[in-house]
Amino acid sequence: MKQWWAQRQARERMILLVGGVVAVLVLAWALAWDPLVASRDALRAEVQRQHAELAWMRPAVREAATRGGIDAPVADGRSLLARVDAGVRDAGLGNRLVAVEPQGSGRVSVRLSQAEFDRFAIWLEQQVRAGLLVEALSVQRAASGVDVRIELREGAS
Repeated sequence: MKQWWAQRQARERMILLVGGVVAVLVLAWALAWDPLVASRDALRAEVQRQHAELAWMRPAVREAATRGGIDAPVADGRSLLARVDAGVRDAGLGNRLVAVEPQGSGRVSVRLSQAEFDRFAIWLEQQVRAGLLVEALSVQRAASGVDVRIELREGAS
């Protein structure tokens, strides 16, 4: 390599040296700097999106809370799975129901897709008033409504 370099004229060596430096700078930009900037911009956009979702949810939660007057369903001897499934359908969310799955004794998982947030909040309040406990809850804003994953378990009222 040294011999090859020594055989080059001074002008060629300068061009190769400048070209090598430019290549290193371009690679550093393409492999390090640009992905970092893109990641930062994506995170900023995500924060703005989440702030917008929060601003959208706050009035919806207040409205759902002011509606009140929801009576707790009477225990009718049906399984938790059947009660939750029927409750989702009675709340007008049946067409948004993706799955109701048992998660062991006294536990059930519910997934809704593009559900109306107000209806979901009212349904959830009914479940809590009926004595169910929320073990896990994930609500994501969707194109029209919210996507929900929730795990409920039987508990004391």
